Amino acid sequence: MSKYINPFTDFGFKKLFGENSSKIYLADFLNSILEPYLSEPIISIENRKSEMLGRKVSDRNAVFDLYCFTQNGERIIVEMQKVEQEYFRDRSLYYSTFAITEQARKGKTEGTYWDFKLDPVYCVGILNFNFSEKEKYLHIGKILDVQDHDNLIDNVTFAFIEMKKFEKDIKICKTKQDKWLYTLHNIAKLQEVPPELEEQVFIDFFHEAEINALKSEDLGAYQDSLNYFRDLHIIENQNLKKGRLEGKLEMAKSMKEEGLDITIIQKISGLTKEEIDKL
Repeated sequence: MSKYINPFTDFGFKKLFGENSSKIYLADFLNSILEPYLSEPIISIENRKSEMLGRKVSDRNAVFDLYCFTQNGERIIVEMQKVEQEYFRDRSLYYSTFAITEQARKGKTEGTYWDFKLDPVYCVGILNFNFSEKEKYLHIGKILDVQDHDNLIDNVTFAFIEMKKFEKDIKICKTKQDKWLYTLHNIAKLQEVPPELEEQVFIDFFHEAEINALKSEDLGAYQDSLNYFRDLHIIENQNLKKGRLEGKLEMAKSMKEEGLDITIIQKISGLTKEEIDKL
């Protein structure tokens, strides 16, 4: 059995990063990802209501996993995405608009005009799936000039982390960022804190993540969340297998129409003679 909470469950992510007692972990993690782009390192974080309502009744609600403010007024939306979603990037862009439009405020002098000075907005997506064909696992995006790639608008930053691509062994994880990503990727499979993570923030984080320390009602909520997470991945794997089979059948059908020998089609597609005969 796992000793530590799976952070990719709804309960686990909120427990380990969304409670008052876990703000220190969230700040440390976000600094490791965003520090080169923040005006100052995050010292304190204030969690706000993660559900944002649109301006009109017809507007859709936006629900983030975490919505945070730094001591400098910077807004950070953090979302854990457990399985692949077709329009994830579009949704992240949509979410960013709520953190922008809520900043509209009247100017300091009398009048009806608006002061459009915006505090920076950061959207961080922790993805338990691959959404790009590139090998890198961390993607940082801004609004850039298409010719010289200079920042055109510097107030909005997107950070997407493809967790499945993070395969570093703990022995080569030297930076705080690598150590956090290793922890998120592996904590549910570990039975103790690795010696390489003996910094106090990680020791405390692992202690916070111990399943045995959960209250009985929280244990039940975590188990429900874990079951849902597992069900999602069973469905995802079934869809992947179905997609692979459909791809093989389509390929075999094309080769059959081209008149290739059935033994060659079998060897290339991996299908049985019976499956090919039905095409």
